[in-house]
Amino acid sequence: MNFIDKIIASCSISAEKIELKNKFYSKVIILSFQSIFSIIVLLLFSIIELIDSQIIISSILFVLAILIFTNYMLLRMKGDFNRASIVLITLFSLFLLYLIFSGTITNQGILLFSAYPALLILLLGIEKGNLASLIFFVLIVIPIFFFKSIGLKSSYSLNDQILFIFLYLGFYLFINIFEKLRNNKNSIYETELKQAETEIQSKEEFISKISHQIRTPLNNIVVVTNMISNSQLDEKQKDFIDTIQASTNNLVNLVNNISELSKVDIMQSQDFNQNFNLNSTVRNTINLFAGEEANDIAFPIEIKDDLQYQLYGDPVKIKQIFLNLIENILKNSKSGKKTISIEIKKLEESNETVDIAFKVTTKDFVHIPEASRIQGIEKNKKLRNGAYIKLLDLNIAHRIIESIGGSIDIEYSAEKIEFVFTISFKKGEEIKDIIEISEAEISISPESIGPKLDLKDANILLVEDNLINQKIVLLSLKKSVKNVDIANNGKEALDKFGLVKYDLILMDIQMPIMNGIVTTKKIRSIEKSTNTHTPIIAITANALLGDKEECIAAGMDDYISKPFQIDTLIRKMEQQLGKS
Repeated sequence: MNFIDKIIASCSISAEKIELKNKFYSKVIILSFQSIFSIIVLLLFSIIELIDSQIIISSILFVLAILIFTNYMLLRMKGDFNRASIVLITLFSLFLLYLIFSGTITNQGILLFSAYPALLILLLGIEKGNLASLIFFVLIVIPIFFFKSIGLKSSYSLNDQILFIFLYLGFYLFINIFEKLRNNKNSIYETELKQAETEIQSKEEFISKISHQIRTPLNNIVVVTNMISNSQLDEKQKDFIDTIQASTNNLVNLVNNISELSKVDIMQSQDFNQNFNLNSTVRNTINLFAGEEANDIAFPIEIKDDLQYQLYGDPVKIKQIFLNLIENILKNSKSGKKTISIEIKKLEESNETVDIAFKVTTKDFVHIPEASRIQGIEKNKKLRNGAYIKLLDLNIAHRIIESIGGSIDIEYSAEKIEFVFTISFKKGEEIKDIIEISEAEISISPESIGPKLDLKDANILLVEDNLINQKIVLLSLKKSVKNVDIANNGKEALDKFGLVKYDLILMDIQMPIMNGIVTTKKIRSIEKSTNTHTPIIAITANALLGDKEECIAAGMDDYISKPFQIDTLIRKMEQQLGKS
């Protein structure tokens, strides 16, 4: 890293509150450098004036330095570039005018001021920068051309005056032309980027559609092949079936790899803003991990400020965030007992809104060499967070938090990993019945979950629009389940749900009339009034980024993607019946 790179790295600390893609990002770095430079110059001149016994002037210059330093610190904390740039330009312009009127700058020294429009337009933009350049030009022309009338110590020759005007106008025109060309080029890049994003989106949607279309018949092949394999076959037939199974498994892996490469934007989903209880939303999400691991999982939850009101927002997205974070923590956790701590507290509050800070911490995270290298090499916090998000596969949580105006910070060390994010909510209705729970801890132990209803005696509802898929599932469950009703779409499922008490629902996602997500939300809405809960397992060909999280967040209890092994489905059904 050379000297210039080190300066940029130091100044980029102030840009941590601003996204890399933001048009102000590079300007913030320039503004930070100019702020630091101005502080040093002002302090230097303040010391010089103090040595010359000019205590008042020295004090004024020192105050200007303090004001610029305060402005710089506010920029680092809040990232408000527009306010910070205007304040800096105002204060630094006052300092330059002081140099002129005090006679500190004389003769050809004034020519240095001709480059000032470049800084003004670069920081303020063409429109505001041009206005500031014009105002500064008028203010500086007065002492240069009328120095005798106002009694200045310094004097300027006609050559100096003419040269200053030409240089000032030259820099002014040059920076305007440069900024105009740069803006035009950026506009072309932005247009090309949008076109590329549209093309990528179309390709990913195509992959999503093809993946769904492949998975459904592939699942049928897998299930039927397994059923044939378990029947009475001679050696030659068994060899044929084994070959089919091996080829099918390879095809399954290929489809899964394609699905992982495709990342259809999960932010296309509709917002479902409503009043919700944050406490119960987080706890219900955690309860979804019952039976997830062979070892116990503990979730100490600390809510530092009791909310006397509900929040107004999208609880589905809150669930999706916690699901993505916890799933990735579990995926990278050490074996044995796991503890994932959750802390929730209020930050800022007004009459209408409240900012809530969430912290998810674990000390049971496995050591990841790549994460340690990121921690050691990348000093810029924003770039470091981006690297962690990519490494730990936290794109879902990151995108959702960004979509609702928040940001996520990740701190990794040898002792623990910590995820912190803040979200602003509107205040909802007051909570009438508040249950006091202090330092609550949810411990999930598979041993504590015993089956209450045998799968064979359970009443199952299969919601599936494809007749072949219906037949395949029925054949697969024939030996394990006696009673299976069929609904051909979500609307039909709701009608049956209102008439019959089901112990478990197997729900397809993509269906005509009413899809599985909407159907599940309506079922959960109905159950609120009856204080009941029917386990719902998604059986779907959707297997792309965010599909599982969307299903779980909508109210489903588990998820299985096609193609699947029938033993896996039966095990999931038994788990859900054991919890109900």
